[in-house]
Parts: sequence; structure tokens; C-alpha cells
Amino acid sequence: MKTQRRKRVSTTEPSSTTVPPTIFSSDLLTPEEERELLNTFWECKTELVRLMIRHYPKLRSHRPPLEPWPMAQFIREYCDENVRKTPAIRRVYDRYIHCKHRLASANIRLAAHVAKRFRHHALGYADLLQEAVCGLMQAIDRFDVSHGTRLATYATWWIRQTLQIAVARQSHLVSLSPHHLQELGLLQQESEALAHGGKHLPSPQELASRTGSSLEHLTHLQTATRAPVSLNAVLDDDSDFKLTEAMPDNESATLRQNAERIESLSYLMENLRPRERKVLDLRFGLTGNGTHSLRQIGHLLRISKERVRQIQNRALEKLRASAERVGWEANLLLGM
Repeated sequence: MKTQRRKRVSTTEPSSTTVPPTIFSSDLLTPEEERELLNTFWECKTELVRLMIRHYPKLRSHRPPLEPWPMAQFIREYCDENVRKTPAIRRVYDRYIHCKHRLASANIRLAAHVAKRFRHHALGYADLLQEAVCGLMQAIDRFDVSHGTRLATYATWWIRQTLQIAVARQSHLVSLSPHHLQELGLLQQESEALAHGGKHLPSPQELASRTGSSLEHLTHLQTATRAPVSLNAVLDDDSDFKLTEAMPDNESATLRQNAERIESLSYLMENLRPRERKVLDLRFGLTGNGTHSLRQIGHLLRISKERVRQIQNRALEKLRASAERVGWEANLLLGM
């Protein structure tokens, strides 16, 4: 009984031989260590592609060329969980990921250093660092061992390129290309140089002549990168007067103008005969019942179409004469 109880208890206890997760160090690599790790990474990449094609013949039609970037894309697309169930592929894939993460962790300080140069843009530093790491991982996938340069030299360009694209897409309301972002940087440098040299803010004409771009292109670029302003922003720190209170209300002005026009027409139409007021009302929809044709009005009033036209013209002449006597503007009757 005791032995059975001991066996039962031992099966429920967690195993103490579990392999702890690998903790990657951010210590820098020497040139020799980096070269050895890059060679190992390349060997794992080529071996992994070879094993995938051998165990899964359907992937032969997608065989990548013997180049770093196409092979990395092939592994990312086809080495899924089902493929990694094969023990041989799983072992090589784990070594492949281990080498890649070790290279990335050794160059993480480089990514953080390059990301700091873009802190003057609208993106937060956390987002910049994330984009920089993405650029670093892409550089590792693209790096060719046969190059005679260090990985850091090659990765700097890709990190900067990734950051430029991220800033161009997210810093402004209008999406900008990296080329436009470089133009903005050049404009800022020239503006600062002119401000320090002549001790005055440069005009758009001066910036256009210094940068070699047209004034129209410079105006469009500055307009696209202009910072948005909230309508609830206060105009002065010492008061609560908001920007919305200073903007004209075009809708209210239109409604007020229409109300004044209706009131003036009602006053002028008091001098008309009942039939003349009825014809104008039906013809132009003054009371909101819609407009009618001359034939429809004649049918309602039991008179001819021509007679309706005569009544309408006579009533309009009376209205214009009354408006001139009062001194009102002629555009009061533009809709008639």
C-alpha cells in the first residue's frame, strides 16, 4: 500500500528536469565570434531548407535560390508547426532560431542607438525601438556571409530605412514617403542654418532656392506636415475662449438669412390680392407645400394656363415695386 501511494504521488509531481528557457545576453560579440555565429546561422539555414524539401517533396516547386533573403522568406512561409513536427527539422530549426536571436540580442544596442535619432518625430520611443528591432531582424535575414563587412555596418542601413518608413507613415496625418521625409530633414537643416547665420527666420523663397525645390512643392510639403489643431483648444492660456467659439457658424447664418427672407416676403405679399398670393404660393412653394406647374395651378383654380402666367407676372411686378419703395435689395426675389 505504501509503495503504491509513493508511486502515485511521484507521478503527479512536476518533473525537475525541465529545460529552462534560454536567456539571450546583450553582450557584444567579437569579430571572430560574430563570424563564427554567422557561419553557423548560414549552415542552419541551408540545412533547414534542404531538410524541408527532402521530407516534403511538394515544396520542391518553391525551392528558393541559394541567397539569404529568399531562403529566409521560404522558411518563414513554409516552416509552420506541422512541418516542425519532424524531429530532424525541429532540431535544425531550434538552432536556426537560437543563432538568429543571439545575433539580434548582440546588436540590440545598435538598434536602440539608431532609434534615438528619430525621437524628434511624433512616434514614441517604444514604437521607434520596436521598428528598429524589426529592421535589425530583416538585416540578419538578408546578410550574406561572403560580405567583408561587419553585421552592424550592414544592419545600420536597414534599421534606418525601417524607421524612416515608420515615421513617414505614422508621424503625419498625410502618409509620406521616405524621400519626402528626407526632404523635410533637409528643409529643417537649411532653416536652422539660415536662422543662426542671418539671425532671422528664412522665407519660403529662401528655403526653395537653398534646397533646389520649387516654391509650390515646398508649400505642399509644409502643408501636409502641419500639426493638427484641436477645435477645443484654447486661444489663450489665461482664458477659456476656445477655437470653436471664434469660428463662424455658417449654418446658423444661412438659417437666419432664410428666416429674414421669408418674413420680408410675407410683409410684401400683404399688398397682393388673395388670388395672386395663392398663385405665387402654389408656383414657388412659399408655404412648404411644394412647387406646381402652370398647368397644375390652372387645373386647381379652374382657369387657363395662360391666365395663371398673367397673374404670376403681375404679382411679381407688384412685389418688385413694393421692394423698391421700401428700399430692400433686389436679391430678395431671386428665387422667383
